[in-house]
Formats: sequence, structure tokens, C-alpha cells
Amino acid sequence: MLITINVSLIFELFTYFVIHILQTEFCTSSVDKKRIEEVGPDQACAEWLLRNGAYVKWKNSSEYLKDYNILIKQTGTNYIQSIEAENAGITYVGFPYFDGCKYIEEVKLIRCPYICNRAMSSLSYLKESLTHLEVIECASVTDEGLYKLKKLQKLKILKLEGMPYLKNPNDVRKQLMESLPNAKIELK
Repeated sequence: MLITINVSLIFELFTYFVIHILQTEFCTSSVDKKRIEEVGPDQACAEWLLRNGAYVKWKNSSEYLKDYNILIKQTGTNYIQSIEAENAGITYVGFPYFDGCKYIEEVKLIRCPYICNRAMSSLSYLKESLTHLEVIECASVTDEGLYKLKKLQKLKILKLEGMPYLKNPNDVRKQLMESLPNAKIELK
């Protein structure tokens, strides 16, 4: 008797449960609507990102802000232009923080263990501003998640690498190229 195991499905389920356990235990990804009202969407989003190990670059700044303690002491209105999340603990549960952030042009998700297909779908919060997206070695992302990127019509650069559970990378590439004709798409 031959038993086949869908490794992608098992990994997706495992990731789903780990995310929900982490959210329940640490609550760092849940959206704090009161905080958004108090400090605005960009500041609240930046706080969430830095608490979870990502970095932000403000509009009109040349450096990424990496220290949460500096972030919470800043005054004035700042707008996020770029996000770099490498080995960060962000999940799709916190992506509603992107709602209202109107200047995010670049997002790099690199080896983020909790980024999954739902996160790809939730990037649509940024569809009016996002021009550069990199998703690298986020193992839980599959074909299903990448098809959701078709909504990001303003993309000029889309870099996708190291996704071991892609079933049909050629079809993914073809559909993304058709849907995003102005984007330079790199799928490895």
C-alpha cells in the first residue's frame, strides 16, 4: 500500500497552527486599532514591524530604523516608504496595519518563517503604492499565494526566490507576467 503525503499542505497547516499559537501566547501580531487612532497608521505599523523584528525606512530618510526605543520617542509625522523584514516574526494577522499607509513603495520579505499565502493576499492593502516586492525563502508561500500578487498593479519589480513548494513555477511566472505587464519579474 502506497501512501502519498502532501508536504506542502502539511507545512501550511503546521505554519497556520504555529502562527495562531504565537499570536495567542504573545499577541504581537494582533492589530491595535486604538493605537492606530492615537498615533496614525504609519507610526502604529512601524511599531508593529519593529516589535516583530522588521525594519522601516521613513519617506525622505536614507537609513532603516531598527531600534524600537528610538521609534517610540520620535515626534512629528513620518510616513513609511520601505520595509525590510529578514528573519522577522511578522504574520498576515498584522497586515491590516498596512491599511492607511499610503507611501509604502518597497517591501522585502526574506526568510520570514510565518509568511504564508494569506500574507500574499493581504499585501493588497498596499496596491496603490507598492512598486517593489521581494519574497525570498519564505517556504510557506506556494503557487496559490503568488497568484494573489496579480492585484499589485503598480509593481515595477517583483523578485521571488527559494519557494520549495511551488508546484508550477512556469504557470506562476506566465500568469504574473500577463497580469503585471509593467513589472520586471524574477522567479527562481
